[in-house]
Amino acid sequence: MNRNRLATLALIVFSLLIMALLLEGALRVAFYHSKDFSMEMWKYATQLKRPVDNPKLSFAHKPNGHAFLMGSEMQINSQGLRDYEYPLAKPSGVYRILLLGDSTTLGWGDPLQDTAAKILERKLNAEHVPGIERFEAINAGVGNYDTVQEVTYYETRGRAFHPDLVILVYFINDPEPVPVEKIGFLIDRSYLIAFLTNRFDGVLRRLGTRPDWKTYYSSLYNDDLPGFQACKAALKDLAAATRNDNTKLVVAILPELHQINNDYPFTAAHQKIKDVLAPEHVPVLDLIDGLRNHGPEITLWVTPLDDHPNGKANTLIADQMQDWILKNLNIADGAPPK
Repeated sequence: MNRNRLATLALIVFSLLIMALLLEGALRVAFYHSKDFSMEMWKYATQLKRPVDNPKLSFAHKPNGHAFLMGSEMQINSQGLRDYEYPLAKPSGVYRILLLGDSTTLGWGDPLQDTAAKILERKLNAEHVPGIERFEAINAGVGNYDTVQEVTYYETRGRAFHPDLVILVYFINDPEPVPVEKIGFLIDRSYLIAFLTNRFDGVLRRLGTRPDWKTYYSSLYNDDLPGFQACKAALKDLAAATRNDNTKLVVAILPELHQINNDYPFTAAHQKIKDVLAPEHVPVLDLIDGLRNHGPEITLWVTPLDDHPNGKANTLIADQMQDWILKNLNIADGAPPK
């Protein structure tokens, strides 16, 4: 009797294992090239990120990494950036811009040439500004970075590029606490476990056991939350660091693109960031002004289910950055940049 039970149990376990392996294989085929946001973000984390020792940075891109994500090639250069190779030493006659940000700056779902950094670079180089031989706009965006990580990146790595201008692209979820990069054998390798985890999270959201996006983002701006306190401190640290480096700084606030044409729900949050930066005399570029009323919001998204900025939105973002830069270069009598 016991042997029969053990045999039955073994058969059940074996059958479940075979089923799991078949599902694993099917999911690997189904999501080999997909635009499923959750699964593609998981692939991004497992294929292109690595943990780092600095707890204020937590993770960074794997140098020379490559993946096909959200319909686009994602190539990471030897410096851990999604961009062309740039020498740390800035060439003479070059005006160098460093863009700090998260996946919206990285260009999630966009080809490299359609990222805000590369569009901005092309537009500026078409201007033929006296005293400047060439503009370089370096994309230092990393998916899931918050303000603390972006500022830490500048302090530990980004300033080595000797930028003339730093643009921190601030997004509405930047007061989130620095995420801890978790390493697990199965979750880092199994499509099946990642798929089930993501879908379970989606079910919880639909059941209302987790806050909707408006409630969640607004809740990040509670003055008593450690995440928002750290975010504000990081902005002040960046202002001080760029002053010490004799580097200009502008903070470009990127709106959440779900609802920008009418009754934008996060105006108060934008104002809180402006209030932090005002005493530091850091200029703020509120990008919603140039993004709204350019058609339905969905025409600015990479997919109908993912509101990361697409090429159209990135062009509107780059236009605003270009206008600000050309008005604030302050290069007198054709003198080259520092």
